Amino acid sequence: MPPRLLHPMLRFTRTAAIAAAVAWVVMAHGAQVYRIQGSSMAPTLRSGERVLVNKVGMRLASITRGDVVLFRDPSNQDTVMVKRVIGVPGDTVRFLGNEVRVLPGSGTGRPLHDVVTPVANAAGTGDPATIGGPGSVAIALAAREYFVLGDNRSGSSDSRHWGAVSRDAILGEAVFRVFPWRRIGLVTR
Repeated sequence: MPPRLLHPMLRFTRTAAIAAAVAWVVMAHGAQVYRIQGSSMAPTLRSGERVLVNKVGMRLASITRGDVVLFRDPSNQDTVMVKRVIGVPGDTVRFLGNEVRVLPGSGTGRPLHDVVTPVANAAGTGDPATIGGPGSVAIALAAREYFVLGDNRSGSSDSRHWGAVSRDAILGEAVFRVFPWRRIGLVTR
């Protein structure tokens, strides 16, 4: 092969190898595309949609109330779930009547205007909670614990069922919808 053709080919091969290595590092440690399965986050995220998940941000920044996160299912570590964070460390989450209240560390109540029905206590024993009575559920979130709910409250298995999610189980934040094309854009709070 003539040297004038070999040199550009070697340069292209080197550039392609570097690009592949950078893409592998980003996909393995920085960002990843996940396919949404199920309707627990509807209408925000629908089954079959694909979202870009920021993994680096989860390691460098704090998780805040309203973030949409992906995490390992507490009952099956091979399954990845997506939910919205409504309680952060230091918060107390209470089920009162048909609403969920988040009491931030300051102790002031902030109702979430969604109808929910708690179905298990914080320990995940499956004992039904008495709503609005002396046995109503109150969960105090410890350091590195988060309370998550699906946006489709009536069709979601979430922290109401199995308690808080550990920080170590959270994989990243869903930040951008990449498919389908007509719904491409930021995942909103």
